Amino acid sequence: MNPIRGLVNSANRLRFAVGETRRWMGRSFEAPSPNWVKRTVIMRLGIRGGTWIETGTYFGDTTACMARTGDRVISIEPQESLHARAKARFARMPNVELLLGSSEQVFPAIMARLSGDATFWLDGHFSGGRTYQSESDTPVRLELEEIARRLPSLGRLCVMVDDIRHFRPEDPGCADYPSLDWVVDWCRTHGLRWHIEHDMLVARRG
Repeated sequence: MNPIRGLVNSANRLRFAVGETRRWMGRSFEAPSPNWVKRTVIMRLGIRGGTWIETGTYFGDTTACMARTGDRVISIEPQESLHARAKARFARMPNVELLLGSSEQVFPAIMARLSGDATFWLDGHFSGGRTYQSESDTPVRLELEEIARRLPSLGRLCVMVDDIRHFRPEDPGCADYPSLDWVVDWCRTHGLRWHIEHDMLVARRG
């Protein structure tokens, strides 16, 4: 990357992070937390090495953090222009695999070939703007069910589910989400420790 462009990009990211933080403070730290806060938590709780799987590449900022920590990163993005942007950004990073498609289309195939230590960042839901809208606002139930099927082949495990505040299917606008009780039961059924931090449910094994 051109060094001047790199400095400009860094300055823009810093300006955006400052704006996010000010708005968060203005909401008395109500969820959601700024993206830089969530990425810090992801890096702290994720399993070093192994494979990192992300649903919802978006601009690739979380992908970039994962690529510095994981041996391999697989990121799914169904929106074509966002996928193309990410392909250009990570063209020189061989440990990053970018897949075009929805979780419904590609997540089962990823799980079928996955083994060993794995960290999941499940954030592939519709959230307005340029994000992808499929028949359902979120594929998270399918994703968790696919992870459960593959548990015997996985080693150490960390599953992070973003925007847990939306897991209220009884509320307007959240009907496609499973309930928080359903996700907690999923954790307990499969022997995973869980907690909620910065609007993320974190489930771990090992």
